Amino acid sequence: MPLPSRQRLILVLLLGGLLLVAVAVGLFLSFNAGKAPSGQAAEIAATPLTKGGLNLLTPGESAQAYPTGPTEPTPLPVTPALPAVAAPPLSPAATATYTPPPLPVSQAIIPYKIRIPAIGIDTYVERVGVLKDGTMDVPKNIWNTAWFGNGGYMPGSPGNAVIAGHLDAPGSKAVFWDLDKLKAGDRIFLSDQAGKELVFQVAELQVYPVNNAPLNTIFGPSSESRLNLITCSGVFNRAARLYDKRLIVFSKLVANN
Repeated sequence: MPLPSRQRLILVLLLGGLLLVAVAVGLFLSFNAGKAPSGQAAEIAATPLTKGGLNLLTPGESAQAYPTGPTEPTPLPVTPALPAVAAPPLSPAATATYTPPPLPVSQAIIPYKIRIPAIGIDTYVERVGVLKDGTMDVPKNIWNTAWFGNGGYMPGSPGNAVIAGHLDAPGSKAVFWDLDKLKAGDRIFLSDQAGKELVFQVAELQVYPVNNAPLNTIFGPSSESRLNLITCSGVFNRAARLYDKRLIVFSKLVANN
């Protein structure tokens, strides 16, 4: 039985009102959903990060294509040439005096590979020097490490040999991501291309402000054969794209094979 015209009018108005309410609710949710990512992006961009500043991409930032593993570096010369240069600061603002390295001794090696079983590292060692701004160069491959060989001490000789590695890269962890997990007593195995191996034992871990690190302790002379590993640490400054601290793992030679 058809509804009277008055009832039909009321029904049409009721359905129309419900439709308007649904549209209004939909627009409200859509508007707020559109605003949320923008506000979240601003909040993320303003938030400093501890460990993983590059690994955690900002909204809209694309991950870069990096090697998926270590690659063998260019073959190193058999006879090292270690010119005396200024110790590389951990940042352009840091300076230090430096004593030229001693002549190589019989147990000293040109490092080619590094193994750190406690954190699953087994990779190559690139040889680097200093950049134009006076800082130590870094590995070309984020899964390799870099020995300060052009101006630094040879591992196995008296002095502080230094090997650096990346913590992360845009969209990726890197070789020294887990370096902070090392503990006193852990072993570091360093070998040359001929297979001669030196064994170092971790003594301690220290974190220093990037502009206030004891460079002579890290890079300078010592009566003992030491190996110091360096990577980034602290808070990541998104604007400057830099970490404000450096992690140093100090180790001493305990055996050679």
